[in-house]
Amino acid sequence: MPESAIRILRMTRDPNCNSAQLLKLIEQDAALSARIMKAVNSSFYALQTKMTRLDRAVAFMGLRAVKEVTLSSSISGFCNDIALGSFSGRDLWDHCVGVAILARELAVRSQTMDSEDAFLAGMLHDVGLLLAAQSEIQRSRMVFQEAETHSAPFTKVEQKVYGFDHCELGERLSQNWNLPEYVTCVVRWHHQPEDAPEEYKRFCRHVFIADSICCEAKVGCPLTCGRQAISDQALEMARLTRQTLVDVAAKLPILLRLHFT
Repeated sequence: MPESAIRILRMTRDPNCNSAQLLKLIEQDAALSARIMKAVNSSFYALQTKMTRLDRAVAFMGLRAVKEVTLSSSISGFCNDIALGSFSGRDLWDHCVGVAILARELAVRSQTMDSEDAFLAGMLHDVGLLLAAQSEIQRSRMVFQEAETHSAPFTKVEQKVYGFDHCELGERLSQNWNLPEYVTCVVRWHHQPEDAPEEYKRFCRHVFIADSICCEAKVGCPLTCGRQAISDQALEMARLTRQTLVDVAAKLPILLRLHFT
């Protein structure tokens, strides 16, 4: 992840964030600056007059939106448009964005965790998959092709081809990046939330549920969690209901506009 992005993400987590210092950091990254300007002038905000100044765009969008655009812009850098069976590298990124948005909305509904923490965990949950797809293209294609044509779980196919799965690889990468421990646990246990350390189970459950909803909505690539089922017990422990899932899923197309423009 670019150093500038890491610094921006840390700064936006600080309740006493200095907007002038934040703007200076953003200005040093031309690609991110352009992405923010594109986002603020997108149909998501529907401004009557086009905004042309970066400082005004940052002030208008606010810290949360700037953090989200920074993170999604950085993660998209892992996703070259390579063919992976019926899917592409872009589909992997689209899925991460969808899961992040859903995890945040579920956190707002359950009130069991900070919604922005949930967004970060959701965005990074498949970071190991993104890394494998970019660095081992031929073997990744084998994984995706076999996962599409056979009934074995995606992680089992990865174990067969790589000798490890994207959860284990992502955990190592998350540790190397010194990401928060709750993020590392989500990356490792988002397919098996009940195996996570007790203090981080709630994060893993929310991302597991968000992951499953995103697959059902066919946002990005659904192969990794296509066979996941959300049990009543999981919903009860996450303090969510079936109706909440329906309501959140219905909002997803609108919420995606900020990131997919």
